[in-house]
Amino acid sequence: MTTKFGPDLELPAEMRAIAEKNVAQARQAFETLFHSAREAVGDSEGHFEEVRTGMKDLRQKAIGLMEANVEASFDFLHKLVAAKSPQEMMSLQAEFLTSQMKAVAEQAKDFGADAKSIGESTVRSMDEHARALAERLKTLAASAAQNAQAAAQDFKSVSETAVRDAKATAEHAATTATQATDPNQSY
Repeated sequence: MTTKFGPDLELPAEMRAIAEKNVAQARQAFETLFHSAREAVGDSEGHFEEVRTGMKDLRQKAIGLMEANVEASFDFLHKLVAAKSPQEMMSLQAEFLTSQMKAVAEQAKDFGADAKSIGESTVRSMDEHARALAERLKTLAASAAQNAQAAAQDFKSVSETAVRDAKATAEHAATTATQATDPNQSY
C-alpha cells in the first residue's frame, strides 16, 4: 500500500478502489430507485385513467338516463294532448307517474350499482398499487442497507490494513532512526 505525505497526499489504491466501487453501487441504487419511481408513476397514471374512464362511463349513463326520462315525458305530453276527455287525461297521468316511478327506481338501482362497482374497483386498484409500491420500497431499503453494510465492511478492512501498514512503517522508521543515532553501532 503506497502513501505519500505532504502536499501530494494520495489515497491508497485499495481505498480508491473501494470508493469507486461504492460510488458505482450508489449510482446503481439511485438508478434502481428512479426506475421504480417511474414505474410507480406509470402505474398510478394507469390506475387514474381506469378511474377516469369509469367516471366518464358513469356520466354517459347518467346523461342516457336523463334522455330516456325526457323522451318518456315528451311521449306522455304527446298522449296527453291527444286525450279526448278529462278521465283519459287522468288515466294517462296515473299511468305515466306509475311507469316513471318504476323506471326511476330501476335507474337509481342500476346507477347506484355502477357507482358502487367503480368505487370498489378504484379502492381495490389503489390498495394493490399501494401494496406494490410498499413492496418496492422495502426491497430498495433492503438493498441499500446491504450496500451500506458491504461498504462499511470494505472501509473497515482497508482501515485495518492502513493502520497495520502505518504501524509497520513507524516501527521501521523508529528502528532505522535508532540505528542511525546509536553511537555504539558499528558500520
